[in-house]
Amino acid sequence: MKYNIWFALSYEITEILINDDPRWLNNWIVAKIRVHCKPDWMEWKVQRTMSDVDLQVKELQKKWQEEDYEKYVKPIVIEHKPDNSKAQSLLGGPMSISAPWYKPDEQKRPYKAAYFNPDPQGSD
Repeated sequence: MKYNIWFALSYEITEILINDDPRWLNNWIVAKIRVHCKPDWMEWKVQRTMSDVDLQVKELQKKWQEEDYEKYVKPIVIEHKPDNSKAQSLLGGPMSISAPWYKPDEQKRPYKAAYFNPDPQGSD
């Protein structure tokens, strides 16, 4: 629904007046303005709130994407100390790279690896 910005602004002004001095609720002109302009004000308020929510969602998605990159995508590079050989003193020690989600010490295989058996009956 398209709203009239002037009606929404008029309703917002009456809100400010009433918050400042509750006696404005008794004014019949303010009451008529509020009745006439409330649908436009509600639509304007919903649109403002939804645009704010959209910004918050984008910020959360960006934050989660950065966290996921650190947790799942960025590799772990491990540099080992050289063993004092001539080649390693020139080039440095060995290096290894691993995935951050794979930790072989923590992950035990709870199952036995299944190999392809062309004869399911097991005839020998």
